[in-house]
Amino acid sequence: MELRNTRDLVKPENYNWKVLIVAPPGTGKTTWVSTAPDVAVAACEPGEGSGTLSIAGAGVDFAEPKTFTDFRSICYNTYAPFQKHRTVALDSLSYMTKSFIKDHVLSTFPAKNSREALRRQAGVPIGFDYSDMSEVTRSLLTALLSQKRHVIVTTLAKMEKDDNGNVVSIGPDLPGALGTGATAMFDSVLHLKVRKLLKDPRDPRSVYLQRYFITQADGMHLAKDRNTSLGKPFLNQEEIFDLGTGEGTFTYLLNKILAGHSAAASSAQTALKG
Repeated sequence: MELRNTRDLVKPENYNWKVLIVAPPGTGKTTWVSTAPDVAVAACEPGEGSGTLSIAGAGVDFAEPKTFTDFRSICYNTYAPFQKHRTVALDSLSYMTKSFIKDHVLSTFPAKNSREALRRQAGVPIGFDYSDMSEVTRSLLTALLSQKRHVIVTTLAKMEKDDNGNVVSIGPDLPGALGTGATAMFDSVLHLKVRKLLKDPRDPRSVYLQRYFITQADGMHLAKDRNTSLGKPFLNQEEIFDLGTGEGTFTYLLNKILAGHSAAASSAQTALKG
């Protein structure tokens, strides 16, 4: 073991942001990923370039994992083309769990009876398969998050409903217990949302779409951020994401977090001297 000091964690040269982005399709999570410094993306979404067409102009390095072995090499940092990058991103883990991670579990863990065997041949997970998918993914996420660099993981959003069909919570769309368990693994869990606003309240034609992050739990969204001082978070409850102004980009939020840690450290040192 190595004895370390917590202040060293938040020095700008040492700080590694581990963030989970939860968002519906088309909200802009891949666009946000592209704003991270020196990012390499493991892309696994439908569409050209596995969902990276929307960031074609950003010149981002990406790879398309097709098998469980591919995914494992990224999580354990043995995929050489990614090793030089300051940031690594999985976009999106929801699709990864529903494709090659699911296939790995169905082909690795034996069926308990002939009925299960038939369903597995059709690629349909049941029962404990979801728990196995959850545990396999959790194990690899643990390896990914141990890397000493920024890590971004995106997922789709999943709504949990009560017996009356009312939505009671919104969290990451992941198998089994990982849907809630993954939120404990990251330092920040941010929900990316879109809403319609009017530039001119008197003119309905001035409508535009505003993207924003929910950064803290609000009774509905499973969000959080460990970047705090004396219980006060450095990020606002809502942070606007606007590429045009640079507001809410990865670098913008990262700088805000680092400034918060710096101010907190200065206050603590002043208090000790006093």
